[in-house]
Amino acid sequence: MSTPDLDVLMAGARSDNALDRQTAALALGARDTSSVIDELVDLMVHEREDFVRESLIWAITAQGKAAVPRLVAMLYEPDTDREHVLHTLSKIGDPSTVAAIIPDADNPDRVVAAKAWWALGRIGTPEALPPLLAHLGEGDAERRLGLTLALLQYGPPGIPALVEHLHTGSQAAREHAADILVRLADPDQYPLLQRREGEQEAAAEAVRHAPAEPMDAVLEALAADQESPRLAAVAQKLREDRGRLA
Repeated sequence: MSTPDLDVLMAGARSDNALDRQTAALALGARDTSSVIDELVDLMVHEREDFVRESLIWAITAQGKAAVPRLVAMLYEPDTDREHVLHTLSKIGDPSTVAAIIPDADNPDRVVAAKAWWALGRIGTPEALPPLLAHLGEGDAERRLGLTLALLQYGPPGIPALVEHLHTGSQAAREHAADILVRLADPDQYPLLQRREGEQEAAAEAVRHAPAEPMDAVLEALAADQESPRLAAVAQKLREDRGRLA
């Protein structure tokens, strides 16, 4: 059985039928599509069906850096669906895209901002950290969780800056920094995130020696959290460790 050529697959990706578009996208992901990558990006951004879009994102990320120029260019175009462009860039993880992503860390659309935070945290360059820290303590619990996940993904290089933020800024920002440090010390709280050797111990040491305010209040609250027993146990152990060091 012959393999469909690229023109046939691209015609399928433009089909009016969603299942045909998805089938084409899955096949394109296994091919060298560098010659048509700009059109694939355009199709992804304008795709109406979530399941087809995810297949197109998979096909695009399979091409790696070949897709970056068109994706970055889209961030500078008006009326771009920024959420899905940022989501795709986060999967590619190219450090050269950080400068283009940073402005969306301040996007008034909270979904777009969260996607930018996640991309910055996942790429993890030094330049990506300040735009994340600038939003510590902002908004409601859902918004803070988006930033927490991004900084957990950023990992150990962010620990010294988080410790610094225990001393500065609003009470909400200081407590948010403390909360992230405790969660970084928990090896099981976020098993799906990228973990690196030594991450938990480095964070635990930072918590053990952090200033009492606001760390003690955050540890007390997390230790009493019955909905997250593993995190509560970690927080309680860290409280005990701090007590022995006092």
